[in-house]
Amino acid sequence: MANLSSAASSKQKVAYFYDCDMGHYYYGPGHPMKPHRLKLTHHLLLTYGLYRKMDVYRPHRAGAEEMARFHSPEYIEFLKRITPDTAAILSQTTQAQKMQPGQNGGASLSAQMQRFNVGEYTDCPVFDGLYEFCSIYTGASIDGGLRPIRVLESDSQRSGDVTVPAGGGVGGVI
Repeated sequence: MANLSSAASSKQKVAYFYDCDMGHYYYGPGHPMKPHRLKLTHHLLLTYGLYRKMDVYRPHRAGAEEMARFHSPEYIEFLKRITPDTAAILSQTTQAQKMQPGQNGGASLSAQMQRFNVGEYTDCPVFDGLYEFCSIYTGASIDGGLRPIRVLESDSQRSGDVTVPAGGGVGGVI
């Protein structure tokens, strides 16, 4: 029991990673993920003063090369190119292709949507700013994951025993 009370009495420092743009995206009406909830959570941290007990960081935005360490370069390029407009055009093109065999317009992007399981009736919808959103939360996840390592490398800086990247666990999108 002494170990539990000594652990409880020692205060752990929390490193919190948040980008104010995280809450500006919308997955669509049928998807359970609502990024505006990240923004609401952040406002609660501010309102209740919890941020005073944390080290708050704005994460970097991960670039294509960083994201390609975890996903194929083809997937990253696909995320850059796909938009709700191109997805809608592909849907129309696919219907037209069924009626006119031999036409090939848009088949590559359409095939990639199927290959990467991205689209309206999947867990990974296409929405405005998809690539930017992936860049934001991937940067937060990377920064949050590296924070404990950086703390261990620098004993003079005691910060970030616990890291909280806002939006962590959103990996289904990317």
